[in-house]
Amino acid sequence: MKFNSFVTSDRSKSRKMHFNAPSHIRRKIMSSPLSKELR
Repeated sequence: MKFNSFVTSDRSKSRKMHFNAPSHIRRKIMSSPLSKELR
């Protein structure tokens, strides 16, 4: 199940998105969904 539409499994695509994205989108890319216990 995909939590974040920004994250792709394609490595080159995700690298390209990461370097082109502004910082507020990059934070969304880098963030991973944490379980509620870890929050």
